[in-house]
Amino acid sequence: MQRIIASDNASQLNVTTNPGHPDVPGTPHNGSGGDGAPVRPVARREATQAHIRAIDGLRALAILGVILYHMRPQLASGGFLGVTVFFVISGFLITRGMLGLLDARRFSYPRFMDRRARRIWPPVLTTIAFAAVIVYTWAPSLLLKLRADAVPSALFYSNWSYIFRHVSYFDAAGLPSPLTHLWYTSLIMQFYLLWPLLFALIARVVRRTWARACTIAVLIAISTADMAMLYAPGRDTSRIYYGLDTRAAELLVGALLAVLVHRTSGDGDGLALPAAWRAWSRDVHVGARTVTVRAHTVVDCCAFVCAAAIVISMFTVDASSAWMYHGGFLLYAALTALMVWAGMHGGAFRRAMGVKALAYLSSRSFSLYLVHYPLILVMNPATRATTPWWMVLGQFAIILIVGEVFHQTIEALRGAPWLPWLKRTHDNPQRTQRPGAFIGAVTGVVIIIVMMLPLPWRTLMHDRAVALRPELGMTAEQAKHELDAMRKQQMSSPPPKPLQTAPTPTAKPEPPKPKVDALKAPDNLDPARWHCDNAAGTCDARMLIIGDSVTEGVAPVLTQHFPNAHVDGAVSRQFGAGVDMLTQFLTSEDPQVIIFALGTNGPPTQQAVDEVIRLANGRPLYFLTTRAPVAWIEQTNQMFLDAAHAHGNVGVIDWSGLSGAHPEYLYDDGTHPNELGAQAYAQMILRAVCPQ
Repeated sequence: MQRIIASDNASQLNVTTNPGHPDVPGTPHNGSGGDGAPVRPVARREATQAHIRAIDGLRALAILGVILYHMRPQLASGGFLGVTVFFVISGFLITRGMLGLLDARRFSYPRFMDRRARRIWPPVLTTIAFAAVIVYTWAPSLLLKLRADAVPSALFYSNWSYIFRHVSYFDAAGLPSPLTHLWYTSLIMQFYLLWPLLFALIARVVRRTWARACTIAVLIAISTADMAMLYAPGRDTSRIYYGLDTRAAELLVGALLAVLVHRTSGDGDGLALPAAWRAWSRDVHVGARTVTVRAHTVVDCCAFVCAAAIVISMFTVDASSAWMYHGGFLLYAALTALMVWAGMHGGAFRRAMGVKALAYLSSRSFSLYLVHYPLILVMNPATRATTPWWMVLGQFAIILIVGEVFHQTIEALRGAPWLPWLKRTHDNPQRTQRPGAFIGAVTGVVIIIVMMLPLPWRTLMHDRAVALRPELGMTAEQAKHELDAMRKQQMSSPPPKPLQTAPTPTAKPEPPKPKVDALKAPDNLDPARWHCDNAAGTCDARMLIIGDSVTEGVAPVLTQHFPNAHVDGAVSRQFGAGVDMLTQFLTSEDPQVIIFALGTNGPPTQQAVDEVIRLANGRPLYFLTTRAPVAWIEQTNQMFLDAAHAHGNVGVIDWSGLSGAHPEYLYDDGTHPNELGAQAYAQMILRAVCPQ
């Protein structure tokens, strides 16, 4: 939304810019100023427009990566790099705007913050209201998480709230807060508060461009070193990922680029291509043909390589990789800065980044960012094991539609065009917001105040959840009767008729051997060593069951079915900690069957699995397949199956398959069994040790 006023000199333009939030992933920002006032002349209209196009394309790629990461983290494991792209663009635009205002001696910090608060606060407050409505309506189990994050998100300190509460961005499985993604707006607003003051001081003390650039480079080095020092393998990275001090390097890379490309009367064209380099060309012989390679072609090729590297990394990079915290984020920030710089010089890269589809996504990227995460949580309950491709496409379409409505009613200014490449419907010199922004902000404030009241929120959440899923309100006795009724109904179904074969006179009929029900049973499992009462549903085998919070939750039911079992579960227990507990228990116990039910809270290593098998020392050992909405589950379950095929005394009980076929067995977090699931869990283990 740029208004260009041509001067008599065709080589110069006065650019009046949108005062909105150009440095969050949304409103297109087409110039340098940050407050709507005319700023310094900018040489070459084409260069200015190319710069805008490059940023539009990068914003679009970034928001697609972020949405895909939240929808399918197993597929787009590096989609979080889209946030790095946003950071670089934010740092570049805010610093570029400040440079223009400082040159004109018109920078005002209070006015600067006032404009950003007016543009960012209403959409954020509306997002909180929107999330509260859809969560209470369709996913009430998320209500307590939303209530805890509403005030920190509204006051822009949610990133530090997550740090102090040890809430991990990458491990927030099951029931994450629908406002988790607002850590980004919190960090950006904190950058807005601090960077203008610091940069204004730098600009006053340091006059030369190279000296300013060196100062910012030192700050980048300090932030990167801070990230590297705080990183420890195997430990939670939330402090690093959410912290302004550790993520400042990515923002400052954009600021450094803005300083380097800034043009003043004394500094020439900054990082613009020198005239001699712009005129450079070379003939390259390719077979019988001669191809002329020009300077802008080389720049375009470099930009496309950078873009390809980031896109490929969005599907291959892992957030747990140590190298990401030892310069990886800085590397991708530098690649983004190179693309922004390359887009300022025209050519194929500028045209590719300026296609209408990318321009559209860029103009809606802030709205899409705000609404996509709560929508994804509501549309993808953790109890669902898989989502077909057609449903994924439908969900993406819903996100686009809701994002468009949000943009038109909340984010866009009065007179803004319906599409980013159309003309404004009418001039809006005051750049006032639409009524929807005020209504949404007031609604958000009211909802936040209500959520702060000491009401019985847990009861309200439970009652709404039971209204949507009646099985969540069952008692243990009701769940047992319900499961028995379901099994009787299944058993009453007529079995398939066997094939008719002629009797063999010499063959002696053998009585069928009783079989246990497991994905794979240990070869040395001997049910004759213990007594099973299938009618009562009990087994007196000496069993050792080690697990995590899932095991802890079903322990009362397990002890009813297995009175001689030693059940040991603990919240957040890692696989390695379970190995230590197994070592401890086997020094004083001699179980007839070992059941190892871990792997939900972190992926096990092959060495840890082998150690469990070694400690079993030939005893019948069952691994339970795990069920949780986390990325490593499929790999973990396959590791258990491979171990069972390689060792005769190892078996596998398929809790993942059973709960996947019966989502009604789980609470809304997609991990822990409810009362109905606890009965099914215990009976599943009973069938694995007692012939049916």
